Amino acid sequence: MAFRINETTHIYNAVVNAFKNSGFQLIEKSNTWNVVWTGYTKYEDIREMNKYQKVNHFPGSIQLGRKDLLWKNMYRMRQKFGKELDITPTTYLFPMDYNQFLLDREEEDDDVLYILKPVASSCGRGIKVISKNTKVLKQDGYLASKYVANPHLINGYKYDLRVYVLVTSYDPLRIYVYNDGLVRFATEKYNVDNKDLKKKFIHLTNFSVNKKSEKFKDNKGTGEEEETSSKWSFKALRKAYD
Repeated sequence: MAFRINETTHIYNAVVNAFKNSGFQLIEKSNTWNVVWTGYTKYEDIREMNKYQKVNHFPGSIQLGRKDLLWKNMYRMRQKFGKELDITPTTYLFPMDYNQFLLDREEEDDDVLYILKPVASSCGRGIKVISKNTKVLKQDGYLASKYVANPHLINGYKYDLRVYVLVTSYDPLRIYVYNDGLVRFATEKYNVDNKDLKKKFIHLTNFSVNKKSEKFKDNKGTGEEEETSSKWSFKALRKAYD
C-alpha cells in the first residue's frame, strides 16, 4: 500500500504519520499509489484513477472551501429557500460588489463593523476588522462581510469550533462526524473599541495567529489544565456550558 503527496501541497506530519502507522509507504512521482493527498481536485484528475485509488478531495469541493464561492452558493440557496438558509452574514465580493458595499455601508449605523478577508487564503492571513469609516480599496480577490460583533463568549474570550467531518460519498450521501472536536480561543478578552480593531489576538481565533501571543496557553492533553488553556476539547466545552 502506497501514498503520495502532491508536490504543490503542504506536507503535514499528522497526515504522513497517520498513513505510515496504517502500513502505507510514502512514494514520489509514481502512478502506483493507492492514495494521493493533494489540494482541490479537478474532474480530469480522477479520470485515469482505478478502483483501488483514492484521493482526499471530491471534484468541486472548492465550491465550499473558497470563501467567495461559498458565499455565492449560500446566497443562491438563500434566494431559493429563504430564511432557513439565512445563516451567513451579508457579504460583498470585490471588485464586482465594491460600489454596492459603499452604498450599503453609508446607510448603516455608525457602530457597524466589517471584516475583510482574502478569498483564497488561510491561517488568518490578510484579515482585517474595520469600522464604518475605514477607507476600503477596490481590491481584487477580497471580500467584506458584516462582522458578527456580539459573539458568544466564554470567560470574556471569543472562540470558534472545529467540527471534523468526513464525506465518503455524495450519491448516496454518506457523512461521518467525529464525536470530539476542537475549541479554539482568542488570547485577549473581546471588545469592539475602534482602537483595538487591529488587534488580531482579540478578534481572530486561528491557532496560527494566537500561538504567537504571549498569553497563549498550551494544552498538554493531561486534562487537568484544559479549561485554562487556549485550546479545549468538546468535552471541556460541554462542561463549561453546563
